[in-house]
Amino acid sequence: MVSGTGVSLLPPNDARTRPNGNNASSKTTLPGGTEKGIRKGRILLRYENQIKRSFSPIYLAILSGILLIILIINGLLEINRTKNGFYLLLEREAILLLQYYEKNVQEATASLQVLESTPGKHSSNPTASGFLFGLEESVAEYLLEVVHRVDQVDAEKPLTPPDFQSLIDQYLITSIEIYDPKGSLLRGWPSLSSSSERRTSLRELIDKKRSVAIELFGKPLSEDHWFTIAIRRKADQGIIALHLNGEQLKRLFRQFAMQNAISDTGLREGVLFISIQDTHLNTLAHTDTALIGKKEEDSFLKNSLQSNRPLSRLRQSSKGEEVFEVVKSFSLKGTIMGLIRIGYSPKEIHPVLSQIKKNVALSIFFFLILGVSAITLIWVNQNRHIKKMKEMENRIQLAERLSSLGHLAAGVAHEIRNPLNAIGMGLQRLKREFLPQDESRKEEYLSFTELILKEIRRVNEIIEQFLTLSRPFHLDLRISSLQELLKNLITLFQEEASSQGIDLQIEVDSDLPLIKMDNERLTQAFINIMKNGMQAMGRGGILRIETHSLNDYVEVVISDSGSGIPPDQMEKIFNYYYTTKETGVGLGLPIAHRIIEAHGGQLKVESRVGFGTKVTVVLPIQPSFSSPSDGLSFTRT
Repeated sequence: MVSGTGVSLLPPNDARTRPNGNNASSKTTLPGGTEKGIRKGRILLRYENQIKRSFSPIYLAILSGILLIILIINGLLEINRTKNGFYLLLEREAILLLQYYEKNVQEATASLQVLESTPGKHSSNPTASGFLFGLEESVAEYLLEVVHRVDQVDAEKPLTPPDFQSLIDQYLITSIEIYDPKGSLLRGWPSLSSSSERRTSLRELIDKKRSVAIELFGKPLSEDHWFTIAIRRKADQGIIALHLNGEQLKRLFRQFAMQNAISDTGLREGVLFISIQDTHLNTLAHTDTALIGKKEEDSFLKNSLQSNRPLSRLRQSSKGEEVFEVVKSFSLKGTIMGLIRIGYSPKEIHPVLSQIKKNVALSIFFFLILGVSAITLIWVNQNRHIKKMKEMENRIQLAERLSSLGHLAAGVAHEIRNPLNAIGMGLQRLKREFLPQDESRKEEYLSFTELILKEIRRVNEIIEQFLTLSRPFHLDLRISSLQELLKNLITLFQEEASSQGIDLQIEVDSDLPLIKMDNERLTQAFINIMKNGMQAMGRGGILRIETHSLNDYVEVVISDSGSGIPPDQMEKIFNYYYTTKETGVGLGLPIAHRIIEAHGGQLKVESRVGFGTKVTVVLPIQPSFSSPSDGLSFTRT
């Protein structure tokens, strides 16, 4: 018996007689209804194994990879577009602020020029007058705070010359002097010659008429003019005076003017700094006052001085913080005066970018799944189409071979049958007319002639098998009893089985329905299957036939207790003309397969080495007819 996928048949002299090997099984799917669209059983598994998928899974992986790359690139471009859009918005906002601050700086610079040219005489211009009065007040407050700071430091610990120099450098002044309550100089740095002008400015402090003396305004801001601010120390410990020359005071005026220009509006969240630098890139004003007076230069800032439009960049600050900076040069009367810089923190875009990245990741995942699914469907459909085409090619090739075989078989049968008939007729005449009279030779003569006739009949049977396989045949379908057909088969094989020590068992359902079948053809198919089973067992064993009714189908199970079929022979046994017997031709099961398939049925074969083989024939009660898997035509009468 046999085992394999699809409807599979073995010739009577199949490979089951080989004792060695492992278990093997072969199944087919039911036709019609519940298993619609699934292929019927096939004779030639070698053709199925030759079918290769032209649309390889590697192509699917490549296409999926390309799709993933495209989606990732698109996602990165989307993130980059969003980031660039954010920076563009920041740049536009910064340009508006720069224009505002540039106007403030230009007004402050113009006012400073008025102050420098006509000190103390700026009341003719109300706008400049108000600005300059406020500026003078800011400078005076600053210097007053400085002198109090010096008083506090000296009270904690008397200042030494290095301490004096440190304070002078820090606050950009010329000298610091400390007097006793009577106006005598106690300490000072650097050492300056006594000046009656300076002592005169302290007279009201010595006389205790005032606690603060301010002489900062009303004189030209030149280096040869001195400006003083002094206070009476706490607890009547004396007087502290700070002295500046005109250039130092001018620098303070410029610094406070620039600082006021960028400080008259509050900074929104996200703005890190605003600074003003001169043409030498010295910091004139900064929202971080600790950076005022320091120099910061690089090629970008130098290029910005030469450009008449705003420039922007993304850089890392000294603290490692990411800064988006917009820089614009400002001028007065066509002369470049310096740079205005605004720095933004990009942190406020990070939550937006994070959300966009999540959305992009989800989109990539969604479209990847969608794309891979679509590609997979195309791949499956393409493979199905290619496989069908391959099967069709195999069927056509097989049909061509069988057609050639049919012509050959017909010719061989024609050429062989005539000599066979002549030989048979001659043997019959010899047997009848030339029978020896000697009784001892008579028995040998009859035995010899009977053997020759038997071999002639066997040759004729082989020829008939060739002709049956290679040419279309017609089914004479009639409503018949499958139960009667099987009982007749048991009767037919009973004597042969008894002679081989084989026990024939049959179990037929009493309510087995009548089916449409060709009694003669179906009998031939079951004979081939039963011969296979008996030949597989050799001498002794059990050949069992069972029937079952399954809705629209009738199932006939023929099982034997033979040696089973080794797995390495399972595929070969479905090939035409494959046999392991010296006297076999390997056509029994292919013929049985064609007959059962022509009835709209199929075979399901299972085999276990050492336990036997089970062949299940499934026949529809109302058969449907389609082209068989080997590509040969069948007609019904």
